[in-house]
Amino acid sequence: MKRRVVACVFWLAAGIVVPLADTAKADDVPFFASRDVPDYEASMVVREWWGQVITFPRLVLHHQGWTKVEEVRPAVTTISYGNYLDNDLILWIDKGDDQEDFGVAIILKFTPPEVRETGDVAIQSGEVCKWWELVQTVQEEGVKQPPWRSCLSSDGIEVGTKELFSEIPDANGTELVKLERRPVAESEVRPPKRIFEPAFWLKPLRDYPDRPADRVDFEAKMRMVGGQSEIRLLRHYPWRLEERRGSGGLVQFKLWNELEDQGIAISTSDDQYRFEARRSPRAPAYPYTNFDKTMARIDLKRNEAHLGETCTWFELTSDLLNPVVKNVGKTECVTPDGVPLKFTGLDASGASESFTAVEVKRRPVDLKEMLPPSELMEPSTWGFTVGD
Repeated sequence: MKRRVVACVFWLAAGIVVPLADTAKADDVPFFASRDVPDYEASMVVREWWGQVITFPRLVLHHQGWTKVEEVRPAVTTISYGNYLDNDLILWIDKGDDQEDFGVAIILKFTPPEVRETGDVAIQSGEVCKWWELVQTVQEEGVKQPPWRSCLSSDGIEVGTKELFSEIPDANGTELVKLERRPVAESEVRPPKRIFEPAFWLKPLRDYPDRPADRVDFEAKMRMVGGQSEIRLLRHYPWRLEERRGSGGLVQFKLWNELEDQGIAISTSDDQYRFEARRSPRAPAYPYTNFDKTMARIDLKRNEAHLGETCTWFELTSDLLNPVVKNVGKTECVTPDGVPLKFTGLDASGASESFTAVEVKRRPVDLKEMLPPSELMEPSTWGFTVGD
């Protein structure tokens, strides 16, 4: 069952959109209508429609408001952690059948849905339950998603769900197979601590070729034209760092591997609270990483002088097939050895920001200098306590 909440971080200054997930499911955390739900373990079957109906198992563990949900679908295992009533965040990790360990971790904010009792009653594997209707609003778009329903037992346990699509009646949902009300240890609903360790995500996947001439190591500081935001850039091929800080406590941190789908992206401010980490080889069919959606680099045949250097303007186009990133673009003025001196970002609304370099140093850069600040990787920053 997929209650979809689109979530993206807009790196406007860089002209790059970093999707934190194609979609996030609001039911990654089971719906609770009250706080006195007992500890339990529930085995369920998920039914989804993707041209044809597929089914796969779902295991839910609950302890004092915290849940762990594990779904084993074809080719991938997905595990989600969260607290529906006290924590408006979902930690979502997955592991492909061809991976030795988790390859993706995403933390997303979700907006609690509008809820109402329908008055309908059902029976799920011997458990009598009452249906609730829930409607989710997508924060970025401000639109309501199709409603879904959650069936709660007499003591508040979610024992069934269904998504309401008129063209596919009852195609998507979950059904209870077995429910055991038993003590669940706190450790059973805590995410593994390595999810918050940079070394886990940034371990090299292979040996890399020698640095190209236009990928020199450098450190640069850039300042917004007419604004207060500043950006720090570092490169140690194939690694690239962009760290932006601005008013209102805005922090946007993005460290990625230019040759792999590997890196860490974090955004935290009053209205943004998102985390993404990935580590997998870049798929041959895709010419970009998940952290840099640049589809093409077009020479605009225009040069400019800045800080005593000459740079050439390029247009970087993004994934125009994705409606979320449509019209998002970037132009940048880059030196022959790959140091950006100026850039302008444009988002889908037409808003733009321009930055110019105020300091540039070509020097050896160590990956250790590029690691995210410890407070951004601290589990408590994200509202989680970790296990082993």
